[in-house]
Amino acid sequence: MALRRPSTRSSLLAAVLLAPLAATAATAPAAPPSTPAPALLTDGSAVWTDRVQILSGPDSALKRLHAPDVALRIVTPDDSEALTPKGLALLFSGNEPDYFRRNHLAGSIVEGQASPAITLMPNVAKALVGGYFRYAPDAVPKQASTLRFSADTWALVHQGNTRKDPLYRLNHSSTIQQRRADGSLAEIISCNDSDDRATLGAWQADDYARLKSAAQKITMKCIDKLIKRIPAMYPRPLAAEDLSAYAGGAVPPARVRVFADFGRTTTLFTDASCRTDYRDRIDVKYNNAGDKGLLGIPSTEALRSKENQRFSTLSYQEYEVPGGKPLIFEAAFDPKSGLYCKGTLSGQFVAKPGQDYEVEFEVADKMCRLHIRQVHTDGSVTPQQARPTPTICEGNRAPVRIEPRQDMQVLLFTPGKLQIQDATQNSAPQQLSDDGSANAALQQVLQQASSTPGTRLCIVTPGSTYSSPMRDALWNWVLESPQALPSLWLEAAAVTPSHSAAAGAQVDLATAMTHCKAIPIKEFAAY
Repeated sequence: MALRRPSTRSSLLAAVLLAPLAATAATAPAAPPSTPAPALLTDGSAVWTDRVQILSGPDSALKRLHAPDVALRIVTPDDSEALTPKGLALLFSGNEPDYFRRNHLAGSIVEGQASPAITLMPNVAKALVGGYFRYAPDAVPKQASTLRFSADTWALVHQGNTRKDPLYRLNHSSTIQQRRADGSLAEIISCNDSDDRATLGAWQADDYARLKSAAQKITMKCIDKLIKRIPAMYPRPLAAEDLSAYAGGAVPPARVRVFADFGRTTTLFTDASCRTDYRDRIDVKYNNAGDKGLLGIPSTEALRSKENQRFSTLSYQEYEVPGGKPLIFEAAFDPKSGLYCKGTLSGQFVAKPGQDYEVEFEVADKMCRLHIRQVHTDGSVTPQQARPTPTICEGNRAPVRIEPRQDMQVLLFTPGKLQIQDATQNSAPQQLSDDGSANAALQQVLQQASSTPGTRLCIVTPGSTYSSPMRDALWNWVLESPQALPSLWLEAAAVTPSHSAAAGAQVDLATAMTHCKAIPIKEFAAY
C-alpha cells in the first residue's frame, strides 16, 4: 500500500512503545491482574482504562474440531493411533502425514503452560496501550471499547511417521479483536505461527524454557501488528483546515479524480470521520466511470500513461468534494473477481479548499497500492499524506447518499411551459414559464443540480427546430459548462413511439420520466 504517511512520527512512536515491551514480556506474571491499576493520562483528567478494557479468553466465535487451546495441548503418536483401528500407518497417503486431522486431536493438556493470548499478550498490550495514551492523551476515545485477546491454537504436535524421538511442531493461532460498546466487531488482527520444531524433550527441558521463549517471540510479533493498527483503532483528532479566511463560510470545494479498472472498486467517503460517519459514499467502478462528469482537473503523468495504453478503455471520474473536510478512500477487488489484497487499502486526510487530487488503485509486482496524490495546476503531483482510517466512529450521522452518478433531472419543454422533475425523488415537478421571466429560476435549478457531482440532464423538446428563451438559455449553459451536468437532448417524437402513443401526441412528464430512466448512463455525454 502506497499511502504516504509521516514516517518519522510513526517510527518514533514504535520505538518509544517497543522499548519497554520486551522487558514486560519477559517478566509478565502468569495471569493478568483481575483489576488493572488506573492509568492516568498526562493531564490527569481521566484514566484510559475507563474507556478501553483489555480482556482475554478462548476464541468461541468459530466452529472447530477441538476446544480452543487456553493451555498447551500435546499430541503424541499414541494420540494419532486412536484415529483408526488399524493404527498410525493408515494416516499416511504415500509419504505425507495427515497433519490436519492430527493437529485437531484432543491430546493431553498441560495446565501450567497457558497460551500467550491468555496471559502474555494482554499484559504487554496494557503497557502498549497505556504508553500510547500517554504519548497521545487526546486519542482516548469518548466511547467505551474492548480489546479482546482470543486463544485458538496452542499445541505441540508430533511430526513424521516415527515413534522414536519425533520432532514436535509448535502451532499457535490467536486473534486480537477490537469491539465497540455494543459488542460489534470493529477490527480484528490475526496472529499465526507454526514454524518452530524440536523434540518433546527439548520443549519440556528446564520447565518448558524453549516454549516460554517461543511464546515471548510470538507475543512480540503479534503486538507489533497491534502497534501498527493502534493509531487507526484509537486515532487522534484530525487536524482541521483553517477556514477563517473564507468570508461568510463560502469555502471553495476541492476536486478529486478517481481512476477505475475492471474488477476493482475505489470508494470515496466525503466529510467522513470514519467508515460509518460520512456525508456521501461514492463507489467508483469501471462500468460507472468514463468520459462524463469531468471537471477539468489538470492532466497528470498517471492520466497520460493510461491514455497511451493500447487495448485499454480509459475510465475515470472527477468529483467536487467539500473543501476543508476529511475524505476517506478505500480500494479493493470486487468479490466476484476471486482476487484480494493483503490488508486494507484505506486512508483519510483533509481536502484543502480549491485543491485538486487524484486517486489510483494500482496492482503491480503482486502488490496492491492505493496512491493518493495532490495535483498542481501544471499537472505535477505530490504524494498526499494520509493517516489510517479510524476503525471506530465517535459520531453517528446518517449518510446522505450511497450510490454515485444516479441523480437525474428531467426537463420537458412544451409550448409555453417548462416542467422539471427530479427522477430520483417523489417531489412535485417544478413548472416554469417558457419565457425570459423565469431565467433566474432556471439558473437556480441548474446550480443546485451541478452542486451534486454526476447529476445528469435528460432534456425533451418538441423538435429539433424548437427555440424559446428558456431552451436557448439552457443550451448555452450546457455549452459553457459541458462537464458539470452531462446532458442528453431528445425530441418528443423519439420518446412517444416507445410508449405506443399516437403519432404527434404531446409527451407528458410521466412518459418522459419513464423513457429517460431507461437510458443507460453512458449515453449521457458532455457536449
